[in-house]
Order: sequence, then C-alpha cells, then structure tokens
Amino acid sequence: MTDEHCHCGRPLHYTDPKVEQVVREFVAELGRYLVVHCDGRRWLVDRHYIALHGLKAEDLPHLGFQEVQP
Repeated sequence: MTDEHCHCGRPLHYTDPKVEQVVREFVAELGRYLVVHCDGRRWLVDRHYIALHGLKAEDLPHLGFQEVQP
C-alpha cells in the first residue's frame, strides 16, 4: 500500500479537506501508525484509517493490521 492509500485499499478518501490536513499534520509529527492496545494485545493502526473509518475494539483482530508484541 502506498502512503496515499488507506488500509482499506482505496486512495485516501477524505470528504473534508480540513480533517485531511489535520490528520496529515499528525502523521508528519507522530508517524503514520500508532500502537492500539486492547485486551492485552497490540496492533499498529493507520491514523488515516481511524480518521476515515473509525475503530471498534472488537474489529481489531479482523482488520489485518500488524499485531506487535509488548
């Protein structure tokens, strides 16, 4: 996946340019991925994906994000 694609496979698909700019600033400052902890497990989750789709804890094991060890 290129940097200009969402984890869902589509090109980044923001509908609000202001939201996109804010997320791009977060990515530039903090990195594309953040570690999400849930039920003793951890995943590297794309900030763009969260901004575009939201994130439910129950979906984490099924979304295909890289699981990382503590």
